[in-house]
Amino acid sequence: MDNRKTPKDNKQTDIARIVYAPVNDKLEPQKRLEACLWLSELITKMATHTICHTIVDYENLATEERMSVASAFLQRMTSTHLCNHKLTKEGIALRYQGETFQLHEEFKTVMLTRSVYEHLVMFYFLYEHPRTDEERKVVWDYWKINSMKNLIDLDTEERGEKKEERGERGEERGMKKEERGERREERGMIDVLRNDIFSTRLGMECCTKLDEWTAPDKPTQNSCIAFFRRQGQQDVRRVSYNQAWRFLFNKDQEDMNLLYRHLSIHAHPIYNGLLQYQDQGQKDEGYDGVPLYLSCCFLAYLCRLFLRLIPNGDKMFDQDFTNEERLIFRALAKVGIR
Repeated sequence: MDNRKTPKDNKQTDIARIVYAPVNDKLEPQKRLEACLWLSELITKMATHTICHTIVDYENLATEERMSVASAFLQRMTSTHLCNHKLTKEGIALRYQGETFQLHEEFKTVMLTRSVYEHLVMFYFLYEHPRTDEERKVVWDYWKINSMKNLIDLDTEERGEKKEERGERGEERGMKKEERGERREERGMIDVLRNDIFSTRLGMECCTKLDEWTAPDKPTQNSCIAFFRRQGQQDVRRVSYNQAWRFLFNKDQEDMNLLYRHLSIHAHPIYNGLLQYQDQGQKDEGYDGVPLYLSCCFLAYLCRLFLRLIPNGDKMFDQDFTNEERLIFRALAKVGIR
């Protein structure tokens, strides 16, 4: 049996070495960070290339709501990633009594990475996971309803309703007339979107859950929805951000189950997260670039999904990027993906 590697095998090995360098414990910490920053610069350049070409070459697509929002997803993720890159590269410096102290903080960009991950999750469930036009419509309307409900202060409205019931007059404290008008408009839009959902076959088949989840008087749920079949019947489930990895990544990679939890405990004032913050190593152990590396993977993943929405999007990088750069992009977009 011939075990000799072909040039193609060698090329794949080289690409894997580049892509996984930021998490290669055999490399010195500085080398890992340098590898991460290089990958980040490449992915940022490719994402920016995608954004600009879409604006210039596909201007007509921007008039369509879904494409306009998709472009906003990519632009916001890219700008967030750029902040992550800058903070990772430059670090945080404190000044005290005329001296500069470089703050060692390996969790400093976790919140930015978490934001990029959440944008990827929502993009996936809006644009990639739905299998039919009807699914896409219902998922889209559900997302818009929750977005609008975020703008409505339910407690304030309930207090206002109680005042009216008691016959009290005057404006509600802190609420201007135009604000009340905007809320009435938002509630009207929610009613329109709910009617659109229940005018579909899918909406009617899952009406019990969808009616409860989209009710204007119920608090919003920052989650996605996914349709599936249970015992031959159509059903729908809510998918939280910490559950979404099962859809986006390989189900066998249990480490992904800890991903969002890890991102969350270092993005919020959580007891265990603060203990880990205090216990982090004072010396650079090579982990400072890991949040940026994850952000690279998430941004590449979303960029790959976005290109599927563009005519001939799979060829967008052919002229302006080398074959190796394109292979690195595809490899990063597949890190952890099933």
